[in-house]
Amino acid sequence: MNANIKQNFYFIYIVLAIIFQSLNGVLAKYVAISLSGFALTAVIFNLFYMLSMVCLVMQALVWQQALKHYDVSFAYPFMSIVNFLILLFSLLLFNEGITFANVLGLAIISLGIYILTMGGVKA
Repeated sequence: MNANIKQNFYFIYIVLAIIFQSLNGVLAKYVAISLSGFALTAVIFNLFYMLSMVCLVMQALVWQQALKHYDVSFAYPFMSIVNFLILLFSLLLFNEGITFANVLGLAIISLGIYILTMGGVKA
């Protein structure tokens, strides 16, 4: 397998880490809105909580694989994409608003990701 194909193949670990982290955020919101009060057992046995924990474990596993193949200085900025997905999910799933501050913040994050990743990738 040549270097470019390997590099592209291993990038799936970063994508999966982003997806699992985003799903965790959405599921955590569902946990919060599904509970009427706080009881430890109610939280632990909540289906959304259990699914959230599965997402965290999966995120940790794929993230370790991503870091095995990429420098953390390259891989970690991509985790900021979670902010975009959470904002989108909050609008679509929970009918939460998007403010100018949200958009500005995401623009700054995007610029930062671009600057950090301009140097290329080592896989």
